[in-house]
Formats: sequence, C-alpha cells, structure tokens
Amino acid sequence: MSAGARLKQAWRWSREPSRRWAWYLAAGLLFLLVKRWPAPELSPEARGALAVFAAAGFLWGTNSLPLAVTGVLVLFLLPQSGALPAKEVYAYFGSDAVFFILGALILASPVMRSGLSTRLALLAVRRFGEQPRRLVAALLFTPALMAFFVSEHAVVAMLFPLVVELLRAARARPGERLGTVLFLALAWGAIIGGTATLLGGARAPLALGVLEAATGARIGFLPWLLATLPVVAGLLFAALFLLWRLLPERGEALGLAQYLEARVRAMGSFSSREKKTLGLMLFVIVLWIFLGEAWGLGSVALFGVVLAFVIGVADWQEVEEDVNWGVFLMYGSAIALASALKATGAAAFLAGAIFQGVGSPFLALAGVVFLALFLTEAMSNAAAVAVLMPVALAVAATYGLGPEATTLAVAVPAGLAFLLPVSTPAIAIVVGSGYVRPMEAFRHGLVLKGLGFVFFLLVAFFYWPRVGFGG
Repeated sequence: MSAGARLKQAWRWSREPSRRWAWYLAAGLLFLLVKRWPAPELSPEARGALAVFAAAGFLWGTNSLPLAVTGVLVLFLLPQSGALPAKEVYAYFGSDAVFFILGALILASPVMRSGLSTRLALLAVRRFGEQPRRLVAALLFTPALMAFFVSEHAVVAMLFPLVVELLRAARARPGERLGTVLFLALAWGAIIGGTATLLGGARAPLALGVLEAATGARIGFLPWLLATLPVVAGLLFAALFLLWRLLPERGEALGLAQYLEARVRAMGSFSSREKKTLGLMLFVIVLWIFLGEAWGLGSVALFGVVLAFVIGVADWQEVEEDVNWGVFLMYGSAIALASALKATGAAAFLAGAIFQGVGSPFLALAGVVFLALFLTEAMSNAAAVAVLMPVALAVAATYGLGPEATTLAVAVPAGLAFLLPVSTPAIAIVVGSGYVRPMEAFRHGLVLKGLGFVFFLLVAFFYWPRVGFGG
C-alpha cells in the first residue's frame, strides 16, 4: 500500500464517530505544547491565549466538534489558561454584533415562512427566464439579490426545489451541462450576493464584533454596502460570462413559460403576511442605513424583531425551528478569543511570524486576502473569520492599514467559498443535487476565485479610499 493510500485510510479511520477521540487528543496536546512553548518574548497570558487559539482553530478547522461546542470550550479555556478573567470573557456576549446576528436571523424567519422569498424569486425567473442565457442570468442575479437580506445557504435551500423543477420541465437529466450551469448559477449567485451586506451571512457581523472589541471602530450598514458593491458586481458579471461559456449549444427557448405561469398562478395574490413582511423589512433596512450608527445595528435589529411580533408576521414556534441558537455561542466566544489575542500581544506575535519579510502594505493586504480566500475552503467561513481576524488586525497595525479596510479584507473573501462542499452549505447543496460533480464545482470555482482575488485588490486600492476606507 502506498503512503498516500495509507494516509487516506488513516483519515477515514479517524473520521468515524467512535474514533473522534483521536482528534480531541490532538487538540489537547496542541493546547499543552503551545502553553508550555519556551518563547521568552511571550508573556504567560499571551501563551495561554495562543494555546486556546491553536486548539480552537484545530477543532473549528477539522469540525471534530460542532462549532458552538468548540465555542463553549473556548469560554472555559480562556480563564483557565490565564489569558482573560472570566468576567471579561462573558462580557463579550453583550457585543452589538451578537445581537445584530440574533435579530437578523429572527427577521429572516417570516421572510421565508410567509412565502415572500419564493414568490419574488419565481416572479424574477418568470420575467427573465425563457431563453437559456436569460434563465442563467435570472438564476444568478435573483439569489444574489435575495442574499442581500437572507443568509446565502437559506437562499440556496429555498430555491433548490425550483431549479430541480425547471430542469425537469426542460427535460434535462443529471450529468447534462444545463443542470451543471443552472445549479452553479444558483450557488455562485447566493455566495457572491451574501458578501454585499451584513445580512447575507453571520461572518460579517462576527468580523465587526472582533473589530469593535479590538479597536472600538465600527462599519455601518450603508458603508459596508458601498465598499462591497463593486466587488460583488464585478464577480457576478464574471460568473455570468463563465456560465454562458459553459452552456450547451442550445439557442431555442426551453419551453418553461407555461410551467412558470402555472406556478405563479398557483401562489395566488400577495397575502397579508407577505405584504406586512415586505414593508417591515424595507422599514428595518432604512433604519439600519440612517440610524444604525446612532442606535447600533443590534438595537435596530431587535426593534425590528419586536415589530415583527407586534404586527403578527413572526411566530415564535417557527422562529425556534428556524434559528440556529448555537451560533451565538460560537460568535461570542470567537469575539472573546480575538480580544484575548489582541490584549495579550499574541496576535501581534502571530502576525510578525506569518508576514515576516513582507515589505509593503500592498503585499500585506494581498496576503490577508489570499489567506481568507483559501482558509475558508478548509473550514466554515465563520471559523475562518474567527481564526484570521486577530492576526489581520495586528498586520493592519504593523503596516499602517486601516482596521476597517482590513476587516473587509477578511470578511468578504472569507465568504467567497466556491470550491468544496465542506466550505459552505451552498456548494454542498448543489453538489448533492446530482447535477454538479465535485470536480466541476472545484475547477470552475477556482477560476472565479482567482478573478475575485484580482477584483478585490483593485477595488481595495483604487475605490475604497474614495468612499472613506483608507489604507
């Protein structure tokens, strides 16, 4: 048996549930080794923070424990390692970012449950989706716009049945190019659109929580949108060009008009709940834009949640089923861990070790973007943000980069996970459809990721200074 085959066999053996103890043992040994690391330039508090960071990063990266459970472990280890007092650790759960995530997830529940999101998607596809090229554009831009307001994996899950029905109506079978193109359009559109605002995924609020805890700086709802729109627009049109090139030579209409008309007719007219939900979301978005700085994004989100129950569009039983409550343990603990790394000097030590020899701010920022782009393929994008943000902020301080710009340089590329099912549920869902082979998702996604790297750096250095993001 070759060395590669033995490694693969060992990996499969270790991933069996009954043998997860091997991963837990490895995390424990890593913690002890770093804790006892004989580095005179590090204080005992810094070594403790680094030890917790190493163990948590390992567990988040291997997904040996649920993300929330690793978060609980972080909350236990930070005080025990001497990195931070327990009172300081628990105080980070009062972060504005944590309550923004809570409010946004609760508000997403009536958007999905009322049928509003499905109706809007169906109307868009019916309007633009009869010719193959127009259908691809509709299935790329519609989930992108929806992911401005709902998490990207929720958008993909909502539209997945619609794409399957469209392919069946067009008599396309698994393995044919049309199915690959339509499902990649769905996943890519949602992933790219999810980076545009603070609502497309919890990684952006997590990054903002780390930023505020470490530096006191904030990024509002509208400034974030202004900073990301050029990257999002450039990537969407690049994705459209790539998908059109992949389309089979089929110039005629797909014969979907009758099917789409029947689906829209079956939904009937807008219900009262849909109208109220749409009005509420527009109102909350306006508040985020104009009062987000004064009230705090979290306060606006919680106000929107109260209104949702007052006007009767939210139902607590549905909210309990729709919201992943464990996410708050992961994000609160990640903010506490990042603060411990910053306060003890451990983050600056890591930044110096990783970026040693880098001679310019441009290369430093490019290195941060590159790490975020590819670290997110090895773990969830939230875990990638939690691991990279403390180091990136230390790099920003060393090279004179703006902390807000550096936060964007981590959070936005960390959302652009196009390659592997392990990186994001969006890719996992479309690969699981049977219409997209894993190697196709990887190969085509790698091209889009390379374009994203170039677009991001161009926007960062030529556009951001014009909208107030220096560095």
